[in-house]
Amino acid sequence: MFMSASRLLFPFLWLTIGMLSAQAQEFTYPFVNGIANLPPLTCESQQTVACEFVVTNPGSKMALIVIKVENLPDSIRLYRIQNKKMILLDQAGQLMANPPRPVEATFRRDKELVIGTVKQGQSACFRVYLTNHMRTYPKTFRIQLYTPERYRASEAVWFYDSERHQQVIEVFFWGVISIMVLFTCLQYILLRDIQFLYYALYLFLTLIRLLLTNETIVLDGWPGLRAIGFTSRFSLTALLWSLCAYSLFFRAYVETDIRAPQSDRISRWLGWILFGLGVLDIFVTIQRVSVSFWVITYQFIEVSLIGFGVLHLWILWRNYDQNVKYIFWGIVMLLIGGLASLINQRFPDLAGAETRDRLIWIAAYMAEFLSFSLGLINRQLTAQQEQVQVQATLIEQLQENQRKQQQLLKIRSEIARDLHDELGSELSGINILSQIAVERLASQPAFVQLTLATIGDTSRQVMDRMRDIVWNLSLHHLYTDDLTEQITALTTSVLEHSAISLKLTIPPNVPASILPPDHWRHLSMIYKEALHNVVKHARATELTVQFRIDEGIANLIIEDNGVGFLKTNIALGNGLANQKHRAGILKGSITVTSQPGSGTRIHLTFPLHADLLA
Repeated sequence: MFMSASRLLFPFLWLTIGMLSAQAQEFTYPFVNGIANLPPLTCESQQTVACEFVVTNPGSKMALIVIKVENLPDSIRLYRIQNKKMILLDQAGQLMANPPRPVEATFRRDKELVIGTVKQGQSACFRVYLTNHMRTYPKTFRIQLYTPERYRASEAVWFYDSERHQQVIEVFFWGVISIMVLFTCLQYILLRDIQFLYYALYLFLTLIRLLLTNETIVLDGWPGLRAIGFTSRFSLTALLWSLCAYSLFFRAYVETDIRAPQSDRISRWLGWILFGLGVLDIFVTIQRVSVSFWVITYQFIEVSLIGFGVLHLWILWRNYDQNVKYIFWGIVMLLIGGLASLINQRFPDLAGAETRDRLIWIAAYMAEFLSFSLGLINRQLTAQQEQVQVQATLIEQLQENQRKQQQLLKIRSEIARDLHDELGSELSGINILSQIAVERLASQPAFVQLTLATIGDTSRQVMDRMRDIVWNLSLHHLYTDDLTEQITALTTSVLEHSAISLKLTIPPNVPASILPPDHWRHLSMIYKEALHNVVKHARATELTVQFRIDEGIANLIIEDNGVGFLKTNIALGNGLANQKHRAGILKGSITVTSQPGSGTRIHLTFPLHADLLA
């Protein structure tokens, strides 16, 4: 990313070599308690500082010196001064790819460590150069010399001394993300929901970013990339593009285009800005933009990412519900992880600070991924439940339509039976009487006259029956008028040409919906038959009709002051038989009470449906 090391360092090195030689500190290996401290070095922004020291090895074996520089310089270069020449021994730092671990080292290599050796019975002069290019403020670096045994002891906190443990955790984390990517892609293929595609892209780019910043898989150690100065662990391209993919997922999941159109436009433009910055960062990492410009851009990105997270939390808070809460708390977990990482970075002297920081981020990402995955699962379960509800509603509607169709078929069959039973015999009688009248027209004119009168009466009865049937076919009036008006209208239509005094007692505003259409049809037919009998046969002057509902039981009472009759003297005709049949259909009963000279009383009772009364 930066200018060549030789162009930056060597002019400065040769100008200061004389001063540093006079200031070199001397140490005897294996130091006091296996550790030695050099004076802290403060390095201004865009500068390089150096310190020189001499180590004497009186022992009979080669001495391995672990040099640790705290506060993580951008680059650390260790030289041995021999015959006024500087020989590069090792290099590390934030912007440097770690070289392979020496065979003699039995501890994990960190990017703040460099390794030097001193042969047995000899002394060696070392010089360390530290750079501070990526910060706009001074940094103070603390340098410590360790024996390998002492360094391992200082790092023996939790499992920080075990490189294998850390690699196992990282590989497990990579495996979890990889499985989630495959699973989410399969969900997209099966469900064709764009949310899963965006989420899979977010996971994939996050995995790429973690691989780029890992110390085991170091892309900038490859000769081809290293030749152009590519520094993978400091490249923000994968981070920016993963946030761009996250923005797409966020907009699709929360449905901001519907819930928050203005916020959706802002989020869309932020996504494009993140994508463009990711493209720009590719060129930054191969030294095509100046370092100062990159520093300003990096600071702008840090501030923008905070605003990016706050914006999305604000959108989620305004649209918080059972689905959105998973995304909300996922972002909160990631922000908590970032806060914990900042707190951890405030204590760089604690052993294993870098590994602890990595574990913090792994935990934060796992919490976020788990929350997001639960959100997607809950979203799909909610969609499935809605589909089940829609299907249940459709099934219920189909069943209701089928029930109505069956009810209509039942009514049609009953009408056909009524036409056959009530009108068929009377029409047949008219036909027979007509034939007899024709045959006896010349020989028995008086008989023919009586026959024609009978035909006229029968025809009027047929017309009345037909009028009743047609009237009952108009079922739509049941749901536009109330039952009180229907009974009143029916009574008036039958008695309008008679001189009978009517006393009608019925509760006001009784809803017609308490009777199904077929029940109303049977009730009206029973009622009209009774009224016709009063008009035609009872010779009554007064008629009392009462309709009431007692605890879910309908009562219809018809009472006149006519001549009455003895049931033993009258055969059970079609009228009374049909009334009893219709009462049975209503699951009720009809009682006829009459005495000669005392009038007639008809009492019909039948139950009402409880759900229709509600």
